[in-house]
Amino acid sequence: MSDGRQQRERQCAPVAAMMLSALACAAPPSLAQAGGGGVARVANVANVPDAARPCLEGGKRVSGEAARSWSHISQAAKRGDPQAAYCLGMMYRDGVGVQRDSFEAARWLQVAANAQLPAAMFALANLHLSGDGVRRDDQAARYLIEKAADLEYPDAVMAMAIGLRDGSMGFERNEALAETQMRLANRALRKRNAGM
Repeated sequence: MSDGRQQRERQCAPVAAMMLSALACAAPPSLAQAGGGGVARVANVANVPDAARPCLEGGKRVSGEAARSWSHISQAAKRGDPQAAYCLGMMYRDGVGVQRDSFEAARWLQVAANAQLPAAMFALANLHLSGDGVRRDDQAARYLIEKAADLEYPDAVMAMAIGLRDGSMGFERNEALAETQMRLANRALRKRNAGM
């Protein structure tokens, strides 16, 4: 094993715990009853600290706190907690605390998206755009992006603006509407940042 990889693995366990804590807001009762803590209301995966990014590389297994958190989150998701389903989907997508599995990621993100969680809708849309874990489907991605944008999820509003500007992601090219969406994305981003 290379020195760089050993160093990264030594850093991952505590950083993964920090990352999971940073992603969490207040744990709902379902997670508290699952045996203590875990990740609940995820504000935005984009807010992961830079130091945690190496731990998010697909296929990397993170021991310790991330694996224990995965267990609690998995139990809560299986009991129907949509926030836990979103977290579980993201953990499977990124290989945090569990082996990376795109199919399981898509499955759990779909559960959370069905519960109207815009971050899950956006993450699932990206899987549809890449064909990772689901069949590549621009129309399904567009539908999910539009739904998340309707809920003022800044990343989805921006993606919709880019799709309209470029005529991509299943959107017809429409520069005027793209400009409007850019303004809406800016407003949604300011609103999200004000809440931090």
